[in-house]
Amino acid sequence: MKVSSPDVVVIGGGVIGCVVARQIAARGVTVTLLERDVPGRAATWAAGGMLSPLGEAGDDPAFLDLAVHSLDRYPQFVSEVTAQSGIDVEYMPAGKLHIAMGVGHAELRDLLDRGHGFGVQSLTGDEARALEPSLGPDVDAAVFVGRDHRVNNRLLGVAAWKAAEATGVRVLCDSAAVSLNVDTRFRSVRLADGTTIAADAVVIAAGAWSGRITGLPRALPIEPVRGQMLAVAPATGAPPLERTIHAPGCYLIPREEGSIVIGATSERAGFEPGPTPGGIAGLAHAAFTTVPAIANGRMIETWSGFRPATPDGLPVLGPDPDIDGVFYATGHYRNGILLAPITAEILSACVAGEAAPVPIEPFLPDRFVSN
Repeated sequence: MKVSSPDVVVIGGGVIGCVVARQIAARGVTVTLLERDVPGRAATWAAGGMLSPLGEAGDDPAFLDLAVHSLDRYPQFVSEVTAQSGIDVEYMPAGKLHIAMGVGHAELRDLLDRGHGFGVQSLTGDEARALEPSLGPDVDAAVFVGRDHRVNNRLLGVAAWKAAEATGVRVLCDSAAVSLNVDTRFRSVRLADGTTIAADAVVIAAGAWSGRITGLPRALPIEPVRGQMLAVAPATGAPPLERTIHAPGCYLIPREEGSIVIGATSERAGFEPGPTPGGIAGLAHAAFTTVPAIANGRMIETWSGFRPATPDGLPVLGPDPDIDGVFYATGHYRNGILLAPITAEILSACVAGEAAPVPIEPFLPDRFVSN
């Protein structure tokens, strides 16, 4: 069966697929988005929502540059998505505390060395507790990173979906793309139910499932990396967290309603679902070592998701070099939420035949070709 042909098909309805589809449609292009389940319910839903260029970049200047460009776009991005969807995504430029408890001081020094322009500040344990009174007595040093923000990723996933639809994107749920038809260029995509959708171009934005699509012009070495997480309500009367905390063995992200999201494991377990008792127990122990009031709080939820990881940890962005009409917006690993705004701008420009707004050479798909 064939359906009406859009100009562009986007495969994948996570935050990346939705914002890419929205940005392309804003140019007056007809876009259909294909989602194997419900938009925003895979890696987007399972994430933590941290927007942390400095903490994620390590010593990779190309990634840091990409991430900073995306963070700079976040206020405008949130404003637009909120206006179109009517959903407050709880964007908070509140900063993050990286703490040490006997160990981890080298990581703090590294942040201070690399943190020019990120509002970094070295703190003693007592100074850290003055900012966050719920921190435990074992915290003996910290670095505050002011240019480190957060957003409620689950709300953002829904908002990005609704904003895409408001821009004219046709969203097809329960529509798993299984294969592409390409010759000298992209021709069509076939769904699991046998439906064929022809289009001028396709954007591969299926996260950890991207490499499973057959007929791709090239192998995509994207591996699922399972992350387990939990959410808790601290003990009654405990001081609320105001900032994200990066601690040995876990991170803690406050939500606006008072709960704390705790993450995350990093496991190469294929598509084996979680969570597991061992994974959750390890995170919980690290969390209440950091914030003792968590130990007597209330467990709200546990979950897991699959991050799309490439061999070099960098996303795959831009056009296929050999087949016209095939574009990639995948492999974002832990940073799909952070990189959503800049990814949308890059793919919108590439699909239109324009230069990307930032350099994308380190992220092009042909970097995986072996000699």
